[in-house]
Amino acid sequence: MRKLFIAIVAVLAIMIFPISALAAEYDIEKTDIHAYLQMDGNVQVEEIHTYAFDGDFNGITRTLIAKKGTQIQDVKASENGTALDVEQEDNLYKVYRDGADETVTIHLTYTIKDGVEVYSDMGQFYWPFFDQNNESDYNNLDIYIHPPKPTGDVEFIGYDSAWDTGKADKDGVVHFAMGHVSSGQKGDVRVAYDSSLFSVASSAGDTSIRDDILLDKEEKEAEIAAFKKDKDMFNRIAPYVVFGFALYLLILMMRRSQYKRKINSEIERRFVDAFFVPKTGLSMPATIQYMNNGVLDTHALTAALLDLVRKDYVKEKDDETFVVVNRQTDHMHEQMLIAWLFDMVGKNGTFRLSDLATYTKNKNNHESYWNNFMQWQQSVKQEVDAKGLYEKRNNKRMAVGLSSLIMLPLTILFGVYELYGWMIAAIVLVVCVIVLAIGGKRKTAEGAYIKEQWDRFGIKFADLTPTEWNEWLDDDQKRAFIYGLGLNNQAIQKKNKILLEHASQYDQLNHDSGMNMFLFLMIASSAHTYFDQAEASAAPNISTGSSGTPGVGGGIGGGGGGSGAF
Repeated sequence: MRKLFIAIVAVLAIMIFPISALAAEYDIEKTDIHAYLQMDGNVQVEEIHTYAFDGDFNGITRTLIAKKGTQIQDVKASENGTALDVEQEDNLYKVYRDGADETVTIHLTYTIKDGVEVYSDMGQFYWPFFDQNNESDYNNLDIYIHPPKPTGDVEFIGYDSAWDTGKADKDGVVHFAMGHVSSGQKGDVRVAYDSSLFSVASSAGDTSIRDDILLDKEEKEAEIAAFKKDKDMFNRIAPYVVFGFALYLLILMMRRSQYKRKINSEIERRFVDAFFVPKTGLSMPATIQYMNNGVLDTHALTAALLDLVRKDYVKEKDDETFVVVNRQTDHMHEQMLIAWLFDMVGKNGTFRLSDLATYTKNKNNHESYWNNFMQWQQSVKQEVDAKGLYEKRNNKRMAVGLSSLIMLPLTILFGVYELYGWMIAAIVLVVCVIVLAIGGKRKTAEGAYIKEQWDRFGIKFADLTPTEWNEWLDDDQKRAFIYGLGLNNQAIQKKNKILLEHASQYDQLNHDSGMNMFLFLMIASSAHTYFDQAEASAAPNISTGSSGTPGVGGGIGGGGGGSGAF
């Protein structure tokens, strides 16, 4: 249960707190944008951006993407009347102003050529100053649209984050007080004045636009009303759905807990509380795989080689050279390991640790090395699977996992209708059920019994005295050593070294075992170094990289933009 809890917390942490890398740490505290519509249809824009930087910075960025049929011209920047250098990269403009831990206010000016579309009745400015590709939050955003001359004849509408934020004053200046706008949001603005104010601009013909704007307003209002109605409905049903699914999760966890108590009771009934090196019917590589949650790494590979020596399938000529003396092994994975190391990496049944470096130095052998490593791992897993240490309940686990799909559509709808509290609760429940299904591979009584034997062995081994250890059979000493090595259990390995240091003080029945164990220790240290180096040499080369390019506009007419810093 503790592992399940840790897994759930880890998954949620990644989901809720994603890791990101920014070129500079900053907040855009305030942004004012003034668009001055001209009689010739051009638009003079002034933007005032206030950035609060934390740490070093080189300047700010502004992405300006023109709509089809328009152009962005004459982009300039200044601070307190002093001109700043501006560098253009496609649609991205870099304004250079370096410093550290400062709050700076940058003025940008530019012209939108043919930014006003003039129709028979009205001329409209329909523009996306930012789009969903914007990487930064605007903490306080205000957009002002100024007519060529004061007028009371004005129609306007804001879309997405600009909806219901606009207000016109007596001179026809429309102020979209948008406040906080998160990154990744759109907010197009649309303002229209009488066409007579744009007498110098080219006209789009006899087409009228006023009715289109009014109809757009009505449709948006109807959409908002329908949205609110649906939101209220989902808000009413959310508690029943979420708490119902939470009850379902609780039942699953209770059943899991009951099963665990039943297995623990069976273990206590069977267990004889005496200290020994367990003999469970599993080979040492299979034991390591089972006790290490299915992981077989270079420590396990080193342990497997020593296990071949322990079982007299392989004879050590010295601490770096081994010769096969018996190929009639108990398990298929032992035969595979011998064929791999002694016939492919080594030659004619002889394997030197240095052969690993020679073999993996040739890049043509890398794929073969990994294929054989994985086939050996799979063969060890087959031994564990054949032992029946886990319940065969894949269909039940799949059913539990698929049951989480019931909540996915509602989770998405909770997000769509901005019910974020219920959405997060639903996500937590879905993740918990999925983790429960993935981690629901339950041990049988036999599997739990084997694990308990080795767990208790690890605890009691820490208190073993040199005298007691020296009374063990040579095979028990070696299996204890191989077990600690294969799991890379530092406590067991450290204890083994301590016991070996005192082995020569005792003259027991197995007086030669101390010498054998010292040889084991030397072989283990040397072999693991070679296997680690071989793995590093043969590891697949995986390189990743990323490059940033100015985004394609996601606003009306393909226009858009965003803000950032570097």
